Amino acid sequence: MRYSRNSNNYSILRAWLKARRLDSGYSIRTLAEKLDVSHSIVGKIEDGTRKLEVFEFIEYCEALGVDPHVGVDVILKSMEKQITPFP
Repeated sequence: MRYSRNSNNYSILRAWLKARRLDSGYSIRTLAEKLDVSHSIVGKIEDGTRKLEVFEFIEYCEALGVDPHVGVDVILKSMEKQITPFP
């Protein structure tokens, strides 16, 4: 059960994170400073060239002032849409 960083679910999560960053009014550099990482890391997470580990996801959400549970709900809902019930 491995998920590619290019999977549809991961793309949905990345889009959600980017939208929350933009809603917060943060540039990539500003968010990177809050996370104490290079701006290229934030950019790579958003464009899908770098995976985001679960603890990084939580820190990312906290830096944006959003509840990580909301992001998890987004992922779960996207996964539910892809599950086809057995006949």
